[in-house]
Amino acid sequence: MTTIRLVLGDQLNPFHTWYDHVRQDVVYVMMEVRQETDYVLHHAQKIIAIFAAMRRFAANLRSDGHRVHYLTIDATDNQASLTANLDDLIALYHADRFEYQAPDEWRLDQQLRSYGEQLSIACVMIDSDHFYTTREEVRQHFGGREHWMMESFYRAMRRKHGVLMDDKGRPVGGTWNYDHDNRAAWRGIPDEPLDRRPHNDHSELWQTIQRSGVASFGEPGAADFRWPIDRTEALQQLDRFVEEALPHFGPFQDAMSSQASRLFHSLLSFALNTKMLLPREVVDRAEAAWRQGNAPLASIEGFIRQILGWREYVRGVYWARMPGYDRLNNLDHNADLPAWFWHGRTRMNCMAQSVGQSLRHAHAPSLA
Repeated sequence: MTTIRLVLGDQLNPFHTWYDHVRQDVVYVMMEVRQETDYVLHHAQKIIAIFAAMRRFAANLRSDGHRVHYLTIDATDNQASLTANLDDLIALYHADRFEYQAPDEWRLDQQLRSYGEQLSIACVMIDSDHFYTTREEVRQHFGGREHWMMESFYRAMRRKHGVLMDDKGRPVGGTWNYDHDNRAAWRGIPDEPLDRRPHNDHSELWQTIQRSGVASFGEPGAADFRWPIDRTEALQQLDRFVEEALPHFGPFQDAMSSQASRLFHSLLSFALNTKMLLPREVVDRAEAAWRQGNAPLASIEGFIRQILGWREYVRGVYWARMPGYDRLNNLDHNADLPAWFWHGRTRMNCMAQSVGQSLRHAHAPSLA
């Protein structure tokens, strides 16, 4: 008999405990499925990046000896539904067990939970081994408090995980938060670091996506694609950020300029969100840069706060408030987005720059 293990497109961590041992009774299932491309309109570069990264991950698993069943978006036996495909594959492999890692979306969590409950075989959800916190940790931290201040949670996380703390349990430098030091305007000095992200040609993949009828927005940039698609490329991006941009990240983390779309930001969100990089290793690298004297404390603290504080906090709030959190509309805004939101052509220069750069580069820019 066989165990089917589902690998979602945002679960590309090669160090997950699943992969500690090569087992011939386990089949790793990966699928490019219209259910996931179509539930909302995605940026073209997001679709390309996830599919390319999934394909690379599947190839690496195979080279390590693992069994992989991969469904491409144009496969004739791809039913465009996650659960319909799983039904076919469970039958194909005569599987007696189905496992999946905990999804990061309530929508998928509920779908897979409901699917597992109606299966006649064993179904188990496994932790993704990625975040510092559990889904419930933010809720547990704040308890019945009316106001959930991120700073309170962030300090608790620093204490719990010993990040930027001295040997007496105090924040290094005597201060928890250096945000007041990180509000400088950028006047062109120091220079924005060169964009050293990889160059890949995914033109063929993009043509396949288009032929399959997947809708998207934004420029694909497929012929010269800059997002990392495996852990090696992601680590190279992390290395260069720590060496070249992190020392200046803090003072200019809120700076805006139409002359520099990246400034000193890491652009590591895609690698983190697909789990090619782990938040612990990114935080550890940043802290090590300060302890080695390669970056000022204000820059390090500001960057770590985004990952150990904000990223974990927002995830915890999401799980605490779902379902229904995605439908909140406290300002009662019901009008459609203006047409220029999708093409960036507007006489409002700030919005033309912001939307236009996001459409071109698939990340939020810094603006003058």
